[in-house]
Amino acid sequence: MIYLLRHGETVWNRAGRFQGQGDAPLTAEGVAQARAMGRRLAQEELAGARLISSPLYRAWQSAVLVAEALSLDPHTIEFEPRLMEVSFGDWEGLTREEIKANDLDKWRARKADIWNHAPPGGESFAQTEVRVEDWLNAHRDKEPLIAVSHGLTSRVLRGLYLGIRGPDVLRYSVRQTELYRLSGGQVETLPTELAEFDEFA
Repeated sequence: MIYLLRHGETVWNRAGRFQGQGDAPLTAEGVAQARAMGRRLAQEELAGARLISSPLYRAWQSAVLVAEALSLDPHTIEFEPRLMEVSFGDWEGLTREEIKANDLDKWRARKADIWNHAPPGGESFAQTEVRVEDWLNAHRDKEPLIAVSHGLTSRVLRGLYLGIRGPDVLRYSVRQTELYRLSGGQVETLPTELAEFDEFA
């Protein structure tokens, strides 16, 4: 069983900037979201569950807050590079408008084949799928895990768990007011108490 979380809102999320494997700290709202995810997890049967996090700062920061809510030692958090976000290479830290203004041809090329075309210096979704599948195959339906990852990586991982590949997974929700339970070949959405206030819900 895997409980899959996205990190809380970051400064770059709020500003509409591509994060990828670049980084930005959580906002005050993001801290509240991570704590709410921890409280929601505390309602589950998690005896012996391992807490695993992408090594990117925003995911680790969220994992620490989850650990505190579960009365776990933050020093036991395990880092897993395969759970890192899709790399946007040269576009990290930029808004869509900035990318279009400076790199329109490459933006259009990627939009024409969003699954297979990587941003300059970055990673395609097809490449991400390979590393995420490698991790999932090692942990599917074994001991309970809490995995703190990222929006796009979460979509790919949930798709793989359901046996779905390719760009259709990009339509999946990645709200920071919910988490996901992957068990028995199914993916269940677990809303936190903040979900009712989520303007995108």
